[in-house]
Amino acid sequence: MSHNNTNSFFKGLIFGAIGGAIAGILLAPKSGEETREDIKKLAGDIKDKAVDTYEKARAEVEKKIEQVKKAGEKIDEEKYKKIVAEVVDEFKRDAQVSSSSAKQLGEQLRSDWAMIKKSLA
Repeated sequence: MSHNNTNSFFKGLIFGAIGGAIAGILLAPKSGEETREDIKKLAGDIKDKAVDTYEKARAEVEKKIEQVKKAGEKIDEEKYKKIVAEVVDEFKRDAQVSSSSAKQLGEQLRSDWAMIKKSLA
């Protein structure tokens, strides 16, 4: 995965999740300093969650690839995209990600194809 793609994914996921939470924090009756600390902590927590979610999804994709390979099937780009779609749907169904985060997660995992392809060769 390229560094730029990773940054774009995490920025999108982080900004999407932070929006509503910041609104709640800003409306809470706290001092400016307490509010800034709350926002800082929230941003760190959301970034950590985004990284964890991506790593879990990536591990699940790799697990499914191994299952396909053991079954003697070839992994091409189309098959890889189907695996990614399955994993993203599972994460969405299990409420691990929202619909918008699932879309970004899927885009990031699909962009990993070039790296996966090299590892399959």
